[in-house]
Amino acid sequence: MRLQTTLAAAVLLAACALPSAATPTRLPPYTKTTLKNGLTVFIMPTHRLPLVDFRLVVRAGAVSDPAGKEGLASLTADLLTQGAGARNAQQIADDIAFVGGDLGAGANAEQTIVTCEVLKKDFATGLEMFRDVIVSPTFPAEEVERKKSEALGAIAANKDDPGTVADTQLLPFMMGESPLGHPAIGWEASVRGLTRDDVVAFHRDQVVPDNAILAIVGDVQPKEALKAIEAAFKDWKKSGRKRGEVYPPLTRAAGRKIAIVSKPEVTQTQIRFACVAVPRNHPDYFPIVAANTILGAGFTSRLIDEIRVNKGLTYSISSRFAMYQNAGLFRINTFTRNETIHETIDETIKVVEKLREDGPTPEELQKSKSFLTGLYPLGLQAPDNLAARLIDVEFYGLAPDYIETYADRINAVTMEDVRRVLKSYFCTKDLSILVVSNPDIARPALESFGKVEDLAMH
Repeated sequence: MRLQTTLAAAVLLAACALPSAATPTRLPPYTKTTLKNGLTVFIMPTHRLPLVDFRLVVRAGAVSDPAGKEGLASLTADLLTQGAGARNAQQIADDIAFVGGDLGAGANAEQTIVTCEVLKKDFATGLEMFRDVIVSPTFPAEEVERKKSEALGAIAANKDDPGTVADTQLLPFMMGESPLGHPAIGWEASVRGLTRDDVVAFHRDQVVPDNAILAIVGDVQPKEALKAIEAAFKDWKKSGRKRGEVYPPLTRAAGRKIAIVSKPEVTQTQIRFACVAVPRNHPDYFPIVAANTILGAGFTSRLIDEIRVNKGLTYSISSRFAMYQNAGLFRINTFTRNETIHETIDETIKVVEKLREDGPTPEELQKSKSFLTGLYPLGLQAPDNLAARLIDVEFYGLAPDYIETYADRINAVTMEDVRRVLKSYFCTKDLSILVVSNPDIARPALESFGKVEDLAMH
């Protein structure tokens, strides 16, 4: 259990002082330092709670998996806490539990992430263990096999869940041979072939200080914390490599693509709509977020109102923009009864088209702005969330004042901005549609939308 749960009462008291939507976001002063080995370090003191959060992000995730070794970044991350320095996996678990802390690692599409949270009094213990799992993992052979087995079990279980199948198969369907075109966990065949040598090589080549960003947020003194960080990581050697573009941008395909992933036993069909969109640092980010909130990112969105409430075609429908460093997708997720596949797709497209053509009402735009500016400060209260946001700014190359000016930039979005991005990025013609369904039922329902192909499950 995380320390923030243990300190729930203190968090509730602190919540009384949360800024309102009209109050500018004020961050505590923080420092940014680049160590001699190339490690970028942010230190932000916050003294509301007696906690310290460490967060390290390595610029290497699933996109850095070598071809045929999909899942390697994820497996490597899972193994970091399974033996490091002088501790084995059990000792790591016992020692962090003894101080009531939390230590973990994982990988996503573009990042390997290591986190640690401890009480202020346990700063030294937390830093030692945090450093060890990053710099000195031992990758015991038995742990490699155990984690591989767990990954294979999760992949097998995912194939039984139609929603996960839809999300997973959408990646290669939309991104083809791009390094973004596979899930972080990998494919069954690729994971089976991974070896300890692969893991050691990935860690050696990718988990290096000049390819990483570290944030420390919490009850610390900046000068003392930086001195401790410098001492802890002084033997972590820089690679000296220049970071290049990991993958080329995606190109939006013209026209419709329709695919069926066969699951004959399902009585409800999973549906995914998608098209290539924009990366995270795109200049249209703020109007896109405002427009998408109106379309499908809230419980009072147009998609919910029309497809769920008025038509009764689904229990859940949402839209979002998945944004990466150099690419992005616009997507809509929903499901419906097999008998209403065609109607659900048709009505969903109509909702998007109407919003594209007519634009939102002034009331919708204002409600979207109020929602976003009111919600954003709530994600900046806990030290671990602050650490994540600081690193996001650096990782995605956002403006240095991004966090503090978020509300101003949302409020500056005009109706003209929203109408423009709706027509540019919220696709209805150049649209890909993937369903997980009984092919005999789905095919006749899909044929009027475009040529239908069968998509084999990885």
